[in-house]
Amino acid sequence: MQATNVRSKAALLWAALATAAQAAPSPEAQRLATDRAAVQQLVGAVSLDVMTEASVDACEDIGAPSAPVAQAAWVTWRERHQLAPMRSVLDSSKRRQGGDALSWGRLIEPMRQRVLGEANPEPICAGLARDLQTPAMDATALYPQAGPVARALVAVEMAQKPDLPTVVPGQPRGAVVLPSQVSALAKASQRAGEVVVVKGWVKRWGSAGDKFELVHRAEGGRRRPGAILLDFDAEPWVGREIVLRGKTSSLGGSTMSLNEAALVADASALTPSPLPQAPPEREEVLLQRVTTAPAKGLADKDLAAIVIHGWSNFNNGTTWEEDVRFLLRDGSVYRRTEMPPDQLNVAVSRQLEPQQWGRWRAAGNGYEMQPQDDDGRPGAWQVEKHYAVKPWPADTKLEGSFSRGSFHGSLVLGGMSFRNGMRFTRDGRFERSSSSLGTSGSMAATLNGTMISGSSQADGSGSSSTGGGVVGGPLGTAGAVSSRKVDDGASRRGRYRLSGYVLTLDFDDGHQERLLSFPVHGDADTVYVGSGSLSRDK
Repeated sequence: MQATNVRSKAALLWAALATAAQAAPSPEAQRLATDRAAVQQLVGAVSLDVMTEASVDACEDIGAPSAPVAQAAWVTWRERHQLAPMRSVLDSSKRRQGGDALSWGRLIEPMRQRVLGEANPEPICAGLARDLQTPAMDATALYPQAGPVARALVAVEMAQKPDLPTVVPGQPRGAVVLPSQVSALAKASQRAGEVVVVKGWVKRWGSAGDKFELVHRAEGGRRRPGAILLDFDAEPWVGREIVLRGKTSSLGGSTMSLNEAALVADASALTPSPLPQAPPEREEVLLQRVTTAPAKGLADKDLAAIVIHGWSNFNNGTTWEEDVRFLLRDGSVYRRTEMPPDQLNVAVSRQLEPQQWGRWRAAGNGYEMQPQDDDGRPGAWQVEKHYAVKPWPADTKLEGSFSRGSFHGSLVLGGMSFRNGMRFTRDGRFERSSSSLGTSGSMAATLNGTMISGSSQADGSGSSSTGGGVVGGPLGTAGAVSSRKVDDGASRRGRYRLSGYVLTLDFDDGHQERLLSFPVHGDADTVYVGSGSLSRDK
């Protein structure tokens, strides 16, 4: 009865939106839709929902014990205040104005980091579940015009009415396919368009957060792979398990699309599918869960060496790949090296991510390593091409600019090129820079005279982006250019310190980063910074 319950809880505002879409707009609706202060209440209500969801997701990602309670409290809270349809209307309104779905990155990241940056995030997560029951989080009282504005935007056709899928009548019979059975379903089915019944937890996907999929819920740090992409607005069911009937599409691998989906309100007559499920896999653990305070992690006396191996990757473009590993004196090797070794919490990492550990031994002038699986079971010994690097002498100073480039795509079909760089000065200052350029390929230019490009760049002076192009057609070509500049660059410049295997960056905007760093070839011409090496600009 899950679908019926959720639909009934969301019915009030959804029904009001449907009525608003069918009736002629009233003068009050026209006034509300253009009242800046009233519209801001809708934005405020949805923003509160977005920030709360970001905190809840961070609690789950960090592994807080109270995360399931906080997640359930958030689902109940947003249903009580009808926030799901408000978010759908607000996104639709943005699209009607000629843009994409709203980007909530500037709200989401600070809320996530508030949780992830805490040494003990459990009090925040436990408090979140309690706070959602207090007047301070009463979204209806805080933003009384949010609901009326949502209805007004639909009435005056400044937003599209979000439609709920239909409900399957009666008690449908048959087998229920889970996301983890999609791969087996693809092998058993030779054609798309077959009617199936599926069940899973609704989760967002995509950068804008306005697309949805069914997945398995993680249990004990593991999740069964597989996803079912949905073709409707599943906003009301985010964080809930639902049953759907629809037609298969894009069936292949461990992912499929479900078209013409309808809710199954009564699933009591359905039976589990006999198809085999993909086995659960250990999810990658957030870096914050396996790091600790500086100098509290892997001790220098326990570190035998840091080793690296690099190679060119020509798959879908051109990139330089590198693999760095920590070799411990006890014969173990750690493969996930996104932090300085003195911040690796060895005991916690061994418990949460045994697949990142293994064994190593010297072999001639190189090394052999033995990986482990998700359960810590050893595999076969393998010859590796890694070589040891040296740390920076204390208080090393650099002079010059260093960069790294990559290209993804092809010159024929189009692609994106990226460049990341850092400039160091001997007085202890640094500046980080990045740029990207995306263009349509030579095929589009040859076939129809179309050439579209977009670029962005950022450095210590600020950041900017530009887009434009020329589109060919039967009556000639048309072109357009747009540009935008934001921020002052304080988040990309500041002072640096190099010592041992650590690059410490103190930014002018007040935040600090500690990154793994070392001279790749024993000199100052190739510098490893964070997750990749930068070469001195000639």
